[in-house]
Amino acid sequence: MEWYSMFKQLQIQSDSPTEASNGIDTNALKDQAIQFGQTALDWVNNELLQTSTFVQIGAIAGVLFLGIILSPIVRGWIRAGLSKLPENLTSKISKPLLKVVRPLLWLAGLFVAQPVLSGMGYPVSFVRLASSLSLAWVIIQIATYVVPTEYRKPVSWIAWIIAGLNAFGLLGPTLAWLNANGFEFGGRLVTLPFIIQAIVFSALFLYGASWLSKRLRARIETLPRVEPSIRTLISNATHVGLFFGAIILALSSLQIPLGGLAVLGGALGVGLGFGMQQIVANFISGIILLTDRSIKPDDVIEVDETYGVVKSLGLRYASVVTRDGKEHLIPNEGLVTNKVVNWSYSDSQVRIKRRLRVEYETDLRMATQLVVEGAKKVDRVLQEPAPTCLVMEFGDEAVEIECRFWIDDPQNGVSNVGSEVMLSVWDLFTQNGIDIPLRQEEILIQPGSAIEVKMAKE
Repeated sequence: MEWYSMFKQLQIQSDSPTEASNGIDTNALKDQAIQFGQTALDWVNNELLQTSTFVQIGAIAGVLFLGIILSPIVRGWIRAGLSKLPENLTSKISKPLLKVVRPLLWLAGLFVAQPVLSGMGYPVSFVRLASSLSLAWVIIQIATYVVPTEYRKPVSWIAWIIAGLNAFGLLGPTLAWLNANGFEFGGRLVTLPFIIQAIVFSALFLYGASWLSKRLRARIETLPRVEPSIRTLISNATHVGLFFGAIILALSSLQIPLGGLAVLGGALGVGLGFGMQQIVANFISGIILLTDRSIKPDDVIEVDETYGVVKSLGLRYASVVTRDGKEHLIPNEGLVTNKVVNWSYSDSQVRIKRRLRVEYETDLRMATQLVVEGAKKVDRVLQEPAPTCLVMEFGDEAVEIECRFWIDDPQNGVSNVGSEVMLSVWDLFTQNGIDIPLRQEEILIQPGSAIEVKMAKE
């Protein structure tokens, strides 16, 4: 275009050497400034202050005005048409479609104005420029809609800069200048377009890997006849594999030699050997737990003083939720090397024991029968296997008996159901006159013995 030719001519003139003896040649600078001003004034007189220019500006203003007036009407028609479509489809396409109604009307009007003005003998350079910007507006509005919300503003700014340079014919020269200027790194020239390309490709591939990983993991979680631990292992392996593949594709698209990854792998190996032993141990332990299925999601486990349900099992730690609502993140290495009680490893049915003491004068057969009846009254206690009560020991002060009963929901707690059974037995003992003996000590004084009493004064 004319202004680009003027810009190149001024650039050549500014690059030409000027004669200066001692410092800056002010006369040469003054002459260049005058020449630049004269050239700009000539361009304004020859290009802007012409009848054809005012005709084009009037046509553009008329198209913009008509687009503003007609856009509400067209939006109403579109809403009426979308109301006949399925609701889920309408919610997806209505917002982006309504946003581009006005620029689409401007674009259509400018496309009509170009042949009309050409047929009347007027140039259409400014109308073509406005059409290019309108088309860019439509494309940018649709493209940024699929971009995550937090990235829409920077992506929109970059797209508008590229569209503006392209509309004025400066995109090619600008890219050529940017590709020729940069810094050397690793035997190649790193330029601004290369950095932007690396960011864009990496973001696209990683976003695609994340999106695909979420879809596949959701599908894996619904696989029938597959153990939860195997589903977790497949899900994590899919997640890691997709992100690794995204990195490889990004490097390949940027023409970065993959042989350099061998050096990086060696460095990572040294780092893993010295500084990341615990992380690697937890990672390998996680794989072991997921493959041998000794601990699975929804299992009830007891580790040290932690008793709860395994909420999730990852490659680094297991999430265990206790009865008081606390979520413990236990490293996988601890679950592999330490002693773990899995209350629901092979069977969810567990037996609970509770000891009681009764007096020697108690009818033991009736007492054991009352204990069994009290256990059966609790809803969580299984009727099969049936509760039992055994006489365990004739102690120094009382007879010790033990209640044994089964439950199949250890995830709902063990101590609480034991308390309910003890309360039920207490009620039956109270109703039948059975006492729980108190701990006491007896002192026997033999005949002829004397008790010596001394008064001590503080």
